Amino acid sequence: MILDKGIRLASKSNVGESLSRGRGLRVSWMNRFIELKVGSYTVAFRRDSLERYLKKRFSGEVKLVDVRKLGEGFHNAGFMLDFKLNGKPRSLVMRVVRGDTGWGHDYPSDRASVLLLQHMLYNSAPEGTCIPSIDVLAVMKDGSLTSLGESVEFIHLVEPLTEEHGRPYVDYLVDVAERGCLTDMDRRMCLRCSEYLASLHSEKVENRNLYIRHIRDLVGHGEMLMGVIDTYPEELDFISEEELCRIEVEAVKWRNRLKRKTYRLSRIHGDFHPFGNIRFKRDGSIMALDLSREMYGEPADDVSALTINYIFISIWRLGSLEEPFIQLLRLFYRDYLNRTGDEELLKVIQPFYAFRGMVVAHPLYYPDMRREQRRMLVNFVLNVLETEEFNPDEVERYIKPP
Repeated sequence: MILDKGIRLASKSNVGESLSRGRGLRVSWMNRFIELKVGSYTVAFRRDSLERYLKKRFSGEVKLVDVRKLGEGFHNAGFMLDFKLNGKPRSLVMRVVRGDTGWGHDYPSDRASVLLLQHMLYNSAPEGTCIPSIDVLAVMKDGSLTSLGESVEFIHLVEPLTEEHGRPYVDYLVDVAERGCLTDMDRRMCLRCSEYLASLHSEKVENRNLYIRHIRDLVGHGEMLMGVIDTYPEELDFISEEELCRIEVEAVKWRNRLKRKTYRLSRIHGDFHPFGNIRFKRDGSIMALDLSREMYGEPADDVSALTINYIFISIWRLGSLEEPFIQLLRLFYRDYLNRTGDEELLKVIQPFYAFRGMVVAHPLYYPDMRREQRRMLVNFVLNVLETEEFNPDEVERYIKPP
């Protein structure tokens, strides 16, 4: 449980006398919560759950004696847990990764990954060179504790997709390519995407660390620009090593232009593309699945993820950028900018287009494209990175050789 960080899962009015007054611990005698002060927030868990865990873990009778704060740095906070095991004194250190200082520890999943990795590393270190790691515990919403230390993999359970959830948006875009023109339904779907993103992006958050992190991850994360480029095979016929390097260098320059624009931090989808993640039901309503990577970031991520596919699908299916898809791209931008008033988007979207462009040009992801088709996408990336302000009305120019 997290208190004092915009999430209130237990009433602090029930906090009673402290076992270790002034040493970073408060114990709620009424609700029996132990509250650990970590940076600017509090981690709370049930005292009886901790006792049950220790009893099971060490196969004996357990009585808690004291918990006291040892200290904290930029990454972690430490607490000494004293208890009696079968009447004999025993101590353990509890380490909590801080989530309020940046360092890529912003989301609970980040902090879990740090502790699970360290648990493995402690126990696989050369013999005699490291203290043992006992376990990694997850604090649940009700304040109970669950062991994760023996985990080797994780399984995500979700409800199944059915016909009621509609068809992937890409199916409709392929229909546009085969038809060669737009219908009213095509325009409505485009506008529905704009409406969804404008509404999602209207949730603004003040958090310097999260915005800077998103811009940093855009360039260096394993699932984003440099990670995608690193999965390209060698000896490509549509792009040179020099151009790949140039794209990375220009993206780093863009990172330094963008990372101070922390006022733009918004709720985002994170992978808003039509290949299954965007679906439309029979009544025309939208489904947006597989929200990914980060909860908050730069709105240009989502806008580029969708609109690059208006360009890509036209080139992929028709061999060039054709009028129906140009119309969709311009329709989306007009509506989105009208709804949000975010004209600055056109001055920050360039490195996001570089990332998304390198995804759709990928020879392993889309093996059936011709060289000249991939080259148009590379041209788009190179030209956009050199453009101070992206202009949807000049999109045809960006796919030509720079």
